[in-house]
Amino acid sequence: MNFTAPLALLLLLTVPYFFWLGQPRRAAGRRWRDWVSLGLRTLIMLLLVLSLAGTQFVRAADELAVVFLVDASDSISPTQAETAESYIRTSLENMTPNDQAAVILFGANALVERPMSGLAELAPVSSVPQALQTDIAEAIRLGMALFPAGSARRLVILSDGTATVGDANEAARLAANSGVEISYVLLGREAAAAEALLTSVSAPTRISQGETFRLDITAESSADMPATLRVLSGGNVVYEEAVQLRRGTNNFAVRLRALEQEFARYRVQLTPTNDTFFQNNELAAYTEITGPPRVLLVANDGTVDDNGVPQPDESPQLLLALEATGLVVDRTTPADLPASLAELSNYASVILVNVNAKNLSPRKMETLQSYVRDLGGGLVAVGGPQSYGMGGYFKTPLEETLPVEMQIKDQERFPSVSIVIVIDRSGSMSALEGGVTKIQLAAEGAVRVVELLNDFDEIAVFPVDTQPDNPIGPLPASEREEAINLIRQIGAGGGGIYVRTGLEAAAAALADSPNQVKHVILLADGADSEQKEGVEPLIASLVEEGVTVTAVSIGDGPDVPWLQQVAQWGNGRFHFTNQAANLPQIFTQETTSIQRTYLIEERFFPSLVSNSPILAGITAVPPLYGYVGTSPKDTAQVVLSSEQGDPVLAAWQYGLGRSVAWTSDATGRWGRDWVQWDGFPAFWAQAVRWTISQERDSNVESVITYTDEQATLTVDARGSSGDFLNNLTMEANVVTPDGSVQNMTLAQVAPGRYEAEFEPETDGAYFIRVAGSDGTEENVVGQTSGWVLGYSPEYREFETNPQLLENIAAVTGGQDLAGLETAVFDHTLPSEATTRPIWTWLTLLAVLLLPVDIAVRRLVITRRDWERAWAVTFGRLQPATVAPTPRTEQVSRLFEAKQRAEKSTTSPSPPTQEAAQPVSTKDKEPARARVNENRTAVQKPPSVTNKPVESAKPGTLAARLLQKKQQQDKET
Repeated sequence: MNFTAPLALLLLLTVPYFFWLGQPRRAAGRRWRDWVSLGLRTLIMLLLVLSLAGTQFVRAADELAVVFLVDASDSISPTQAETAESYIRTSLENMTPNDQAAVILFGANALVERPMSGLAELAPVSSVPQALQTDIAEAIRLGMALFPAGSARRLVILSDGTATVGDANEAARLAANSGVEISYVLLGREAAAAEALLTSVSAPTRISQGETFRLDITAESSADMPATLRVLSGGNVVYEEAVQLRRGTNNFAVRLRALEQEFARYRVQLTPTNDTFFQNNELAAYTEITGPPRVLLVANDGTVDDNGVPQPDESPQLLLALEATGLVVDRTTPADLPASLAELSNYASVILVNVNAKNLSPRKMETLQSYVRDLGGGLVAVGGPQSYGMGGYFKTPLEETLPVEMQIKDQERFPSVSIVIVIDRSGSMSALEGGVTKIQLAAEGAVRVVELLNDFDEIAVFPVDTQPDNPIGPLPASEREEAINLIRQIGAGGGGIYVRTGLEAAAAALADSPNQVKHVILLADGADSEQKEGVEPLIASLVEEGVTVTAVSIGDGPDVPWLQQVAQWGNGRFHFTNQAANLPQIFTQETTSIQRTYLIEERFFPSLVSNSPILAGITAVPPLYGYVGTSPKDTAQVVLSSEQGDPVLAAWQYGLGRSVAWTSDATGRWGRDWVQWDGFPAFWAQAVRWTISQERDSNVESVITYTDEQATLTVDARGSSGDFLNNLTMEANVVTPDGSVQNMTLAQVAPGRYEAEFEPETDGAYFIRVAGSDGTEENVVGQTSGWVLGYSPEYREFETNPQLLENIAAVTGGQDLAGLETAVFDHTLPSEATTRPIWTWLTLLAVLLLPVDIAVRRLVITRRDWERAWAVTFGRLQPATVAPTPRTEQVSRLFEAKQRAEKSTTSPSPPTQEAAQPVSTKDKEPARARVNENRTAVQKPPSVTNKPVESAKPGTLAARLLQKKQQQDKET
């Protein structure tokens, strides 16, 4: 027994004084009660003092806890995994009631499959740890954390012993110091079959375009065998050769020529005739092929779009101007724009020429955003009637990347607008697209319309199938929060859309609107638009009231031509899309089109707002004839503006890259004087080159080292003169193979050297963009590089490592338990003494004794009370004696008195007249009165009554009454 607060035991010194103070002072009689009460109080005080001292009970426990550590890395075959699971199940059958067991699965990390439990069974294994590595040390540390206090502790490792990361020996020493025994079961492998693997592939970090370079390849083989060596670049086979592998190490040198400027990724594949693991037959390498800056120009190809509207190619003049300045330009269309960072990383900058957002998928826009923000690429957006707000850029990744917002914040320039959106809520709108229903995408388009409107505008939304369902509005746009909440609650219904019913509801909503511009957007299914009759005259009446009607067909079908006619009847536009994801862009494009304030077509000279390298050497510019209205962002630099203060040329730094917004065009529509201007090529070359960060790459050298699941990025930064650049704000973005981005801030660890660590979780290609600056234009550095995480080290080890397991067991006093399932739960380990607090029980006992003490002092219980309590509780359980005529005690006494009276009538003494009278048995008076009558009936002569009381006949009622009276007189 020990105590957590032993100083409280000093209170025991007050017990003698307490005992002396409470000892009985009264005379003999009831002193025994006082002594019992004093004993109880003393005991209560002792219990409370022991409780305050935190009394604990110390005992030795015969308990054993076992934790099974099961290897689940890639080096463990299914057969080995089954062997380990079977071993554990058999071992659990030998558990005793005092035993507990837990199971941990480990690979690169460790997971608890079964917590500590006394159940002698194992549920099906379901945990899946990371299998790229084997970390026995982490499994040991997690296993030690599961042991309960006071039990003997044993770890059982079931593994092949091939630890690839972590210090297992150090973890074993920690376990030994904690009194934990580690035993093991070696999971043996079958006889090794033929195996060939690639061990390394290296390529130069940077080469010039047109240069011949060499890939150095190393392979290992367990036997002589033929194989095929193949090199792929961008999905194309650039080298293939049949080779002969010899037992041991094989070296190959493959010569390639750098044809194009790009960030090249080469995949080397080895295909042997005999092999066991295919995972170790491929490795990759990166090299940067440098040359003149390479730019990707994205423009329409001159064909018509899905709505039959011609899409002219507006890139010829711009393409010629860029090529004239030495830039290498590749041209593509919005449909062919790469949707992967790997392909976009081959370009220094991307130029969008009057591109509509609906022609770019959400994934392509997100890739462009990541290309600029995370890889440091450049982006130049050239305007036109299909760009910016007119092209549906609002609330898209493009708007986030560009230095301008799609909304014009000067509301006084806008006419008041009333928009009614009729949304098809038929059953087809419940179909999923990219994990989202079509009706949700349509509702999001309506939400963006609300966000674009000014406070004095009105909005109404009618979801329609056979009739309008929960119509919304008309509401002022100032109540946009309420409108947005209602719109996002729209759900799909059934059947098709009744077009006339929907347009009638729209006409009723616009009938009382005083706004200058009234517009209806009809979204209908191209294959399920019903109730066409009467639509044409209805639209004609709307047009007479100044209302325009736009039709949007979602999906192809027989009703598409009719919806095109609806747009013609309503003097509106027709939009066709097979992807509901385009609806938000279409709706925002419609909103900006009907407002018309976003499209400014007038002759003006751009005004210089701030100096920029884009205008280096340019002192005067020609006039422009139009642009798309936007608003500059807070941190953007406006270089040129219009007469109304709208940005015409704006630029900013976005993440690690740069973007430029030109809100006019580069054709003869608005820029006819510019395309004939001598400074046109220089202007565009400087605008594009400003977004290119490749010129700053030579000042940075970045290296990645990978050790124990940890990748370390080391960057050395130097100035143009070769001196170290210190105190830079250095950041890096790591783009993983699945496209996610991890941002890191590098800390300076040495002169000009910066480092940061990250944990790659999957094998594959990683893009790394590094950028640093001290806040000035002179000391700005950046670099884009690549790094490949090869296959798991598990596929390089083909032999078990029993020596590691033996060393671990020797450190902790363990043993090899292979085939000894019954020995796993042997109680051969010393158990630690455990302490269990008992102060709570002591306090409870003191509380229970307190009412007993009060009862001893205050409660007096006689023998008669005990008899009655016994009769009430246990007496009822005894069988009752059946009498012929049951009588009560009082009745019995009355009968005895009657018998005595009858006897007295026959005595020789002369009876009195009253005594001669018989006692009536029918008398109903109380028993006391009857007793008095009996006394009167048996009175003696005067000479008899003067005799002493002792002469009364014993056993009579009178004798008993006299005896009781005498006893009371003695007590008084």
